[in-house]
Amino acid sequence: MSSAPSVPLLQQTSPNLATELRRYLEQHRVEVEAMVRTGSAEAGLPAGRRAAKNFDGLLSALFHAVYATFRGKRGWVPVSLAAVGSYGRGVVALRSDLDVRLLCPNKPAKAAPIAEALLYPLWDIGLSIGHQVVGIGDMVDLARRDLATATTLLDWRLIAGDESSSDKLLGRAFEGVFGAATIGRFLEELGRQSIDRHDRFGDSVYLLEPDVKNGLGGLRDLDVAHWAARARWRVKDLRELVQVGVLVPREYQQIEAAAALLWRVRNLLHLYSGRRADRLSFDRQEALARDLGYGTGGAGVEHFMSEYYRQARQLSQAREMLLARAAPPPKRRPRERLIGDGLKLTNEQVSLSDPALLEQEPALALRLFDEAVRRDLPVYPFARDAVARAANSPSWCERLRKEPEAAKLFTRLAKVVQRTKLREGSPLKQLHEVGLLVAMIPEFAPVVGRVHHDLYHVYTVDVHSVAAVDRLRELCRGELAVGHPLASRLAAEIARPNVIFLATLLHDIGKDIGGRDHSRRGAEMAEQILKRLGLAESDIVEVQHLVLKHLRMYHVATRRDIDDPTTLKSFCREVQGREGLRELYLLTIVDVSTTSPNALTNWKARMLEDLYVSANRALGTGEFGPSETRAEGIRAAVRVEVGKTLPAQFVDHFLRAVPERYLYANEPTEIVAHCHTAYAALGVAFRVEVIGVDEPYVELAFVADDRPGLLAQITASLAVSRVKVVGAQIYSWKDPQGRLRALDLFWVRLGARAETLKAALPRIERDFARLLSGEISAPDLVLGGGRPSSWSNRPAPKVPTQVSLDNRAATDDTVLEVITRDQIGLLFWLSHAIQALDLSISLAKINTEGNQVADVFYVKDANGAKLSSPERIEELKERIMSAIAQLEVAAS
Repeated sequence: MSSAPSVPLLQQTSPNLATELRRYLEQHRVEVEAMVRTGSAEAGLPAGRRAAKNFDGLLSALFHAVYATFRGKRGWVPVSLAAVGSYGRGVVALRSDLDVRLLCPNKPAKAAPIAEALLYPLWDIGLSIGHQVVGIGDMVDLARRDLATATTLLDWRLIAGDESSSDKLLGRAFEGVFGAATIGRFLEELGRQSIDRHDRFGDSVYLLEPDVKNGLGGLRDLDVAHWAARARWRVKDLRELVQVGVLVPREYQQIEAAAALLWRVRNLLHLYSGRRADRLSFDRQEALARDLGYGTGGAGVEHFMSEYYRQARQLSQAREMLLARAAPPPKRRPRERLIGDGLKLTNEQVSLSDPALLEQEPALALRLFDEAVRRDLPVYPFARDAVARAANSPSWCERLRKEPEAAKLFTRLAKVVQRTKLREGSPLKQLHEVGLLVAMIPEFAPVVGRVHHDLYHVYTVDVHSVAAVDRLRELCRGELAVGHPLASRLAAEIARPNVIFLATLLHDIGKDIGGRDHSRRGAEMAEQILKRLGLAESDIVEVQHLVLKHLRMYHVATRRDIDDPTTLKSFCREVQGREGLRELYLLTIVDVSTTSPNALTNWKARMLEDLYVSANRALGTGEFGPSETRAEGIRAAVRVEVGKTLPAQFVDHFLRAVPERYLYANEPTEIVAHCHTAYAALGVAFRVEVIGVDEPYVELAFVADDRPGLLAQITASLAVSRVKVVGAQIYSWKDPQGRLRALDLFWVRLGARAETLKAALPRIERDFARLLSGEISAPDLVLGGGRPSSWSNRPAPKVPTQVSLDNRAATDDTVLEVITRDQIGLLFWLSHAIQALDLSISLAKINTEGNQVADVFYVKDANGAKLSSPERIEELKERIMSAIAQLEVAAS
């Protein structure tokens, strides 16, 4: 747009206009930033309201100056200036744009010079302000078709100008766009738009790095609640809904508290970045936790994010609740039939015969959902809303817990297996959404929204716990039989549903105060909870034991040699017989698989299955050593699978030469692929092949002469190609010529797709050949490989490094366990540090959990013995810590 001739007219009136505007903006910007910088309550909505008032003063003064300049001149038309969007609602985030409308009742095009005279000075000083010049008729007509225009009218707030025109516009809008005949369509479209927005910005409240404005539970959900309320009840503020009886005071107070926190967060995000930025990234989480007073470090972030998720959930529920309450009543009278016990059927949905009965009989709330499950029907939304309101009262919840019927019904609902017509099919999730889960188990309240400040635990503790119960239900129904055949079979044979279902629900209850020993605390808390629910003493003991040991099976399977009799004996002593083993296995599967979408990888599932099979056999026979019968069965399956594609004599030799633990750790089809690689490597220095692809992971097999330092050489060649190792198996065997060879398997990731790794394979082979020939040393290769890859530098929560050594966990080896932040090249520097001390690695177990790794090495000294000298142990620890510290410095 070219410079308008009207601008000089205004500048003639005030030649220092730009200077004055800049001074005004700077003065008030500093004032609002000071409010935000405090991080206190005034950093949120009060700062936003102050900013809006400051802009009101600026625009009003400028509007009147323009009006005075133009009034009476040829072509002059009356106009009014209105704020819309967030500005129209009277609050502006620190770096947000302004949005205004100039209303000209007749011939809006004639108001263009006034708009230019008003806005050009603002644009010239760098103020971002959007605008439209609109007429009444066109605006209302467009609002009927365009949701954004309709919501603009709901946000409309007059700043200056003709009040009668503004009132006329809103009158026509409320009559024609939000009237009785049209509001239902508007609300439906508002709901659909919310779903589309959540699909784009994140359809879970509990995203690791949520969008504070547009994500589920973000401030846009609060806007939707406001629009629904404004359209349906004509209120200008949600507070007014209390006066008209749509909200009870407690509901409004919860919405108000949630809005207050999210506005503080959003303003601080804008302050930190110096621009409009609404993504709550990991690095920002740490700064916000500090500035908002939640503390520093991981504990402070977890405290802050737990509160953020709880409040975001409130806003998500507020949006859903007000959209439902604003919906016009159905045109037809619903079909109703009393079914007794305070219940009725309404349009084939289970409902309350009289909501007032909830106050007299709190157990009616659980009876409602129990009957819906029994009849395989949904719950009527109005009845669900009535229960949610009742559950908001602490005194009502206390009376509910004292009713024996409530305990019986809750326990029954907690172990429902069949599919239901409840929302999302989940009884427990439905009970949690309406507040009955916390009402019955108030100890659950502190874990609602509790988050782990890491990349592994994607969901909050409460969401994860409910999801784990639902995963167990899926196993029981056989729906996961393809991916988890053993778990599905065992789940179908559950003998003690009270034990396994309630242990699953309560396994993380001890995380209410954070800390590492949540298993022990959870076991202690479970006793009181289960007594209140009326469980038998024998079942309580079993649930407590499962909660206490719920991490043990996963740790043994992923961090220990499960073919070592010492490991197996120790593990079997920790389970409550074969039935306890079955329950612990199922709890482990549902726990890990609902920690994050990709937590239970195929190799983790296989290790857990192998541990279960070995422990179950040992508990039945008392034999803790390897089973020759089982090994022979695997060998036979491989021989059938390989057919005539390889010489039978070589296959037989390979199957006898590799360690038995290799046979147990790999499927027959994979062993066949390894056989082909090993056969192709006969007579050559080495062979590297891609064995299989399980997106986004790829299995790589290395066959080479076994020698000290080989693991470091392999991992060096992977590190310089920016290959991330997420799992590993290392084995030694003798080929038919008596040559000692290594078969080392790695599950790796590079980039977004497997083809990227195949493209990198030639370089990996070339670098590995240089290392084997002695042309270059592994450290020189890695140090000359350039800077660390970008994914090592991605902002992520800190992971404290822990190094421990255990001489009791294995029969013949010292077990070295390293927990630290995952980085490309880490496995090389760890293995290099170990082998630089003349130690050999007989087994490595690599376990990746988000941005944390738990790398375990079974090591021996040069004489093939465990490390017994305290000085030697301390030296190894120092080497490991030093290697990690140097890698951290290089990546920073």
